[in-house]
Amino acid sequence: MSTPDLSTATDKTIRLPDGRSLGYTVCGDPEGQPVFQFHGWPGSRLQAKFLDKEAAKAGIRVIGLDRPGIGLSDFQPDRQVLDWPNDVVALADAMRIDRFAVLGISGGGPYVAACAYKIPDRLTGCGIVSGMGPIDLSTEGMEASTRAIFFIARRLPWLLGPLIWLSMGRHSQMDEEKIERSMPKMMQRLQEPDRKVLDKSELRKLFIEDSRESFRQGSKGQAYECRLFVQPWGFRLEDIAFDKVYLWQGELDVNVPVSVGRAVAEAIPNCEAKFYPNDAHLSTLFNHMKEIMGSLLF
Repeated sequence: MSTPDLSTATDKTIRLPDGRSLGYTVCGDPEGQPVFQFHGWPGSRLQAKFLDKEAAKAGIRVIGLDRPGIGLSDFQPDRQVLDWPNDVVALADAMRIDRFAVLGISGGGPYVAACAYKIPDRLTGCGIVSGMGPIDLSTEGMEASTRAIFFIARRLPWLLGPLIWLSMGRHSQMDEEKIERSMPKMMQRLQEPDRKVLDKSELRKLFIEDSRESFRQGSKGQAYECRLFVQPWGFRLEDIAFDKVYLWQGELDVNVPVSVGRAVAEAIPNCEAKFYPNDAHLSTLFNHMKEIMGSLLF
């Protein structure tokens, strides 16, 4: 296994014990308390940069990881949700980090739950923001396009790769100027709180950068992720024994609706959940980032 570069930088990789490459980035306070951040779907390690300024203020070192087949991380055949904590521990050990917090956004939520279940002794904190839950818990309030993708993932999984590439991947690879011109049309489909987030040009640029990176290897990794979401995760939320799992959810969210957040909060023992009536999928993170960061400090 290779030795990691411990400085703050965007494009880092290490070689895992099984020979795969794992991509990651480090931002925030380079000497701060470590928080491993798990990106949404689709997404990449670059989503950690959303947290950079607030993490630096809070004294937190954010380590964002690419999951297999995404960004700089090699694809891992036949992986399951419960395999992810092994990669997290491998990177933590290589960075000489004994204990750390985990924070998952949207599609990163299942992986926080997996860590809380499998490696609770390594964790100092757990946070889920607008996080995906097991598909059988609830889909009430979920937008039709997301329901359709999950239906295809279950019934016609061979269609997922081409569909995701046509609907998201190929657009993300256009030059930045074309993507910028297409943003207003895309933003019309968002809830008002999320549109306000993307009104800020700096954040728009970060979203574009992350979208491009998430499809660096094409759509195979993203399609595989989607299939994992609709399959059994390999553990029950009710069996999580970590001291406290924080959950933050916007009630206007239609990507991961509040019905999912409430069901996950009810299923996980010792879950402290907050629901925000005026927030949606993106705005929950950006409007409450200071509180989220503070909750993960020990």
